[in-house]
Amino acid sequence: MNAAYLEIAGNGDTYSINYERLFFQQAEFKTGLRIGVGTNLFFLPEEKTTYPIVPIEAIGLMGRREKHFEFGLGYTRRFTDDPELLHDMYFARLGFRYQQPEGGLLVRVALTPFISSESNVRTPGLALVPRFGLSVGRSF
Repeated sequence: MNAAYLEIAGNGDTYSINYERLFFQQAEFKTGLRIGVGTNLFFLPEEKTTYPIVPIEAIGLMGRREKHFEFGLGYTRRFTDDPELLHDMYFARLGFRYQQPEGGLLVRVALTPFISSESNVRTPGLALVPRFGLSVGRSF
């Protein structure tokens, strides 16, 4: 099963367009990988430059039919030289997913906190940033 979706906030920072592939499917357990691309364009006008954002994530799903508990671990990279921004962020995902088994509508809502060990102007030590994400798309 494949999926393509738009995620607002979450681990794509402001937004990201994503592709996902499930590799293992059993009755109540599924695993897969997701990669996306996003940018700060249109959403953060106070930013000095526009830069790409790439989230990568290993995901797991538990549930039957169309309702699933979703969890994951991943990495997001901001490609910017701005010293005030975190560049390397690691994140977790805990959420709910509605996905039709035969393909169609996909909706996800999740808690997606970032953690980064980078030091910068805003975070002199370990940074923990609580986030939420909403995704809408199609599975096929």
